[in-house]
Amino acid sequence: MVDIPIKSLYLHYPFCKNLCNYCDFYKGLPSPELEDQFEDLFKSMFEKHDEILRDQDCTWSSLSTLYIGGGTPSLWGEKGAKLLSQELEKRQINLEKDCEFTIEVNPGDWDRESIDAWMKIGVNRFSVGIQSLDSTFLKVLDRVHSIDEVYETLELFKELNVNYSVDFMLGLPFSKQYKRDVIKELEEILEYGPTHISLYILTVKDNYKHFEDLPDDEFIEREYLSVSKYLKSKGFDHYEVSNFAKTQELDRRSKHNLNYWRMESVAAIGPSATGFLADRKYRYKWKTKSDDIITEVLSDKEYLMEKLYMSLRINEGLDINFFNDEKLKDLAFDLEKRDLAQVVNEKIILTSKGFLILDSIMDDIFKIYANRL
Repeated sequence: MVDIPIKSLYLHYPFCKNLCNYCDFYKGLPSPELEDQFEDLFKSMFEKHDEILRDQDCTWSSLSTLYIGGGTPSLWGEKGAKLLSQELEKRQINLEKDCEFTIEVNPGDWDRESIDAWMKIGVNRFSVGIQSLDSTFLKVLDRVHSIDEVYETLELFKELNVNYSVDFMLGLPFSKQYKRDVIKELEEILEYGPTHISLYILTVKDNYKHFEDLPDDEFIEREYLSVSKYLKSKGFDHYEVSNFAKTQELDRRSKHNLNYWRMESVAAIGPSATGFLADRKYRYKWKTKSDDIITEVLSDKEYLMEKLYMSLRINEGLDINFFNDEKLKDLAFDLEKRDLAQVVNEKIILTSKGFLILDSIMDDIFKIYANRL
């Protein structure tokens, strides 16, 4: 039996200088002791991961995508770049010539030496956590960086002339009361030349401190659709529910995230990180304090449902013959009439309005095919 090559890797760095009030990713405040413990755990997880791959008849290959998220991995700095290089070299894991190597960066949480160290080992894409270009909303979100640090970060990546993405949030507390102008914020951000925008609607639990101050659904819908229209007018492709990319000269879609949405294999290492070995339908999640994993093997039905959902998340679309009957076609043409989808080359491709109500569309599909799913 030939081992299955694994070509994508996600790494999770679990520290932030500040724990923002809305974020539920696994993270903590850094200290020298905790960082040393994490790095020991990181090395141990890498060793354990080698065993996982062997058990599943998989093997490391040259990487086509590598993504470091968190947390705030830009805090890891030169020390992190050196450690990662050592672990990759130990396993003779190379980066393909056109490997997309991304690291997340927060304003105020980087220095030029660290950025240079990451670029030296192959980082060629950055994901920058801006969220808002209005200092009022940075305070509401409990972000500790200043607006000056936001501009300094944008200036850096404009100067470096690199491929970088900006995280931007909609549906923020007090948006209606303070008359937030998201288009004005984005106009200014685009002056700094990002090639990709990740656009997230703030989603929180009912114990969130500003829960009562969130805008209503109608406001969020208008905000989302106005931003989508604006970014499209500026040459961005709305290629996934929450993502826009320049695609005309160079395809700046996130290759790494497309692997998730296409249900392809992505290995993962780090506390709470989740990996997926597609050929085995094998999903695993690391525990936060040890090199143990929680595993799940998807049933055929579970895999089918995820494949269906992920196909609708991206504008590559869902095959209209996915269920090989007329019911899905009927639904597709109904969605088209309601401006929620287009049917192009036998693919159901959701519009921006369709992306906004994807969960509702999935409910409709489930009702039709409940006996088969």
